[in-house]
Amino acid sequence: MALKLSKKQMNFAYGMGAAIVIIGALMKITHWEIGPLTGNLMLAIGLITEAIIFALSAFDAPDEGYAWEKVWPELRDDDVVAGPPTTPQGLLTKKLDKMLAEAKVDVSLMTSLSSSIKDFEASAKSGASSASELAKINKEFADNAVQLQKQMQSLADNLESLNSVYGGVLSAMNKK
Repeated sequence: MALKLSKKQMNFAYGMGAAIVIIGALMKITHWEIGPLTGNLMLAIGLITEAIIFALSAFDAPDEGYAWEKVWPELRDDDVVAGPPTTPQGLLTKKLDKMLAEAKVDVSLMTSLSSSIKDFEASAKSGASSASELAKINKEFADNAVQLQKQMQSLADNLESLNSVYGGVLSAMNKK
């Protein structure tokens, strides 16, 4: 006669048996006694309870395993499953094809896109020589600005000299 306990009942039995073992060990270590209940007796009751629970669990039917073939289709047994297995790559390809068809992406659109990209590349390359030319012009402008600044400083120095000479002439004329 097989005794069939539910998972809930088995979990309760495991927990209670473990609790009795722990209390028995505590009573044994601390030398506590509660009337006729000594550490030795409680520990023996707990261990015997656990042994009975483990013996009963040996008769339990094992849980059904996971359906790993749903995650990894290559694990499927071809005799059981009719038709070719679908791989994740195959499913992804089908979904991608459907999305491209719905978006109306076809060969002519891809060719046009490729052509546009090549034209953009050519424009970018030609723009690079225009950019180097612009850098050359900017350098010449900066050099000219430096030269202009030097000449303006020279002019300012000359004007200052002329002002002092003119001031001297005016002073000399006023003294006469």
